Amino acid sequence: MVRVERTVAGPWALRRGFLATPDVVQQGRLIVESQALQWGLAEETVEAAVLIASELLTNAVRATPHKPVTLRMALAGDGIRVEVWDCSSQRPRASEPDLSMPERPLGDDVPDPGGWGRGIIDFLSEEHGVRVEFEGKSVWALLRAEFR
Repeated sequence: MVRVERTVAGPWALRRGFLATPDVVQQGRLIVESQALQWGLAEETVEAAVLIASELLTNAVRATPHKPVTLRMALAGDGIRVEVWDCSSQRPRASEPDLSMPERPLGDDVPDPGGWGRGIIDFLSEEHGVRVEFEGKSVWALLRAEFR
């Protein structure tokens, strides 16, 4: 089991606030990648943390458009915790991905119907969950930290 203690932002923790707009997902991915590389994490761990952050931020943007969201990341012991806070008190709900094939090719501008996030996070993390916080919730995932 991976264990990460509660920590405040410092050399082994990061916290960034944003407004929940679509460009936040890409910003968050870049921030997580940069920080994970600074901490000396292995490429596979960096990629997993980036993908988890992307999924969590995407859900926060959908749940609370144009409202504050916070990305947090902490490294302690053999684990890395990635979490996103948003102001919605509603717990995320898993949905099934649409595996049907369209009758004709779809353009790049057609949005993906989603449903992949829970499976991705289940696969990449040791554990994950939701924590109710003041005026909202944090959705978090914990993964094993492998170093270069």
